[in-house]
Amino acid sequence: MSTQFLDSRLSLNNTSSSGTEPLTETPTLYGDIGLQTVNAIGTPNVNDVRIQLWGMVGVFRSESNAVDIFIERGGTGVFGTGTLIFSLNIELSAGPGHRDLTFVTGDFPPLADVVTGQIRYCMYLAINEPTDVILSGPVTFVGSASAGTS
Repeated sequence: MSTQFLDSRLSLNNTSSSGTEPLTETPTLYGDIGLQTVNAIGTPNVNDVRIQLWGMVGVFRSESNAVDIFIERGGTGVFGTGTLIFSLNIELSAGPGHRDLTFVTGDFPPLADVVTGQIRYCMYLAINEPTDVILSGPVTFVGSASAGTS
């Protein structure tokens, strides 16, 4: 059966590189989207739904540290309440400077989640040590849903 487009969503936390919010060691919500998994005419390919997720996070660091990017399926917007589907630890080099971190991932959600009609995906950010890492931006989180195998 041909591929069927289901939905596309965008979460913009910051659209410039002038942010001043410090990141913390506690994973904090910075991207939140709900992707429709069943359309108005029905999704005949409910067993073959796939999700594509990607994003960018701009940070400014004064010392070496690492940034963690986590993506959860489901949940309430509080880290740990959903199913972790992606985790990326990015080491930042020492010294001051801006860095744009990007990621791409996917998900094959279980049928029980698909048939609810919408799946929530959340992006969380954290640092590994209590040193200065500023969320300077931009911060974007994008997702799309499709169904089918070809």
